[in-house]
Amino acid sequence: MSVSRSYRGVTADERRSRRRAALLEAALDLLGSDEGDLGVRSVCAQARLTQRYFYESFASLDELQVALFTEIADEVARQGAAAVRGSAPADLFDACRTAFEGAYSVFQQDPRKARAAMIVSANAEGLTRARRTVVTSYADAMRAFLGPALGQGADSPRGRVTLLYAVGGALEVTQGVLSGEVEMTHAELCDTVGHLLASSVQQLIEQPS
Repeated sequence: MSVSRSYRGVTADERRSRRRAALLEAALDLLGSDEGDLGVRSVCAQARLTQRYFYESFASLDELQVALFTEIADEVARQGAAAVRGSAPADLFDACRTAFEGAYSVFQQDPRKARAAMIVSANAEGLTRARRTVVTSYADAMRAFLGPALGQGADSPRGRVTLLYAVGGALEVTQGVLSGEVEMTHAELCDTVGHLLASSVQQLIEQPS
């Protein structure tokens, strides 16, 4: 039986959690900087921790990057859902646009997260599975916040594919804008993704049961 000893009122588990958070924040700082060179040594130096503490939390640099990507993706989902809960959307397009604008606010408020998500998604091994999980969870979130409007079709194979297609497309558009491959204003991006999501969901609503 292990015992979690306290040091100055902080348990060992809490100290490990703080070290892990510090490493993630250090990686975010480095990835969010034009001159950031991401490596185990640089992350540890930025976090002011030894490499022993790095391997206490992560088996590899890729594992750290996937954890950071997942953390950012979770925040994006929370902000999108919160935006819808905090408003009274006039229609389906307004609901989809509001959700996306809330989600995208994460990148506006902290540009490091946009740059980090882009770099990690292009480089880290294991991101294919992580990205698939994110798309699936976002599709589930859409199903949840749109609620009864989707009808029983949302749980059919076609319904699940429709939501996955809509969310995947929205992520690709967002990635294109963040990378500079596509030039759009903030309003144009929100309108474009709002219409993309709404049109896909509308087809789902109107399809025969």
